[in-house]
Amino acid sequence: MSNPGSDDSLVEWNRLNKENAEHGFVSALYQSMTETSPLVDKFSLWLLAGTGATGALLITQIKSVLPFLTQQGFKVCLVILVTSAVIGFVAKYSSLRCEIQSNFQSKFTELIKPVLDKHEQDEGTIQEYAEQQGIELQTDINLASIMEEFSRPFPFWVKWLISRKIEKTSGDRQAGFHIAVKAYMSQLRWTLLQAVLFLVFMLTAAWYANAR
Repeated sequence: MSNPGSDDSLVEWNRLNKENAEHGFVSALYQSMTETSPLVDKFSLWLLAGTGATGALLITQIKSVLPFLTQQGFKVCLVILVTSAVIGFVAKYSSLRCEIQSNFQSKFTELIKPVLDKHEQDEGTIQEYAEQQGIELQTDINLASIMEEFSRPFPFWVKWLISRKIEKTSGDRQAGFHIAVKAYMSQLRWTLLQAVLFLVFMLTAAWYANAR
């Protein structure tokens, strides 16, 4: 006859094992996705460099350009170029956010793994001795205590932001990767808009030149 308590423990162990594996799989997908951010950033920087060079050429050669574009065409093209450059800087900001968060997640996972492994190993030994002596101990890690200690050197407003973020993402094991993925998607959107505006600039310049 099987032990009901033992069966319940086995079911819970199996559930946790599957849940950890599934979350690990999702984390790996997120990490793989966000690690392509530098490639998108290179394209954005290339566009930004092209925009800057084109803008500088337009301004320095304004006397040569005006007869072909007209004054109105010159202004329209310059506005489009400046807008594309501003959007390029926004894309760069999103890229930095994504890269910082992604690197943080990777380094945090690397550093925390041996800590958790040692805690799990010691926890089993402590629980075993506690059961032998009839002592009930709470060996679970207290996240609130960890974050309180972590927040100590920060000013009050940073402590408030940390507390608010923890409260908002409580129970979400993928919260850190969600930040990186959102920044990555924002980077893609802004980079695409940056590229579209650069194309619009070239088409606008060609249209004004042909109309002339």
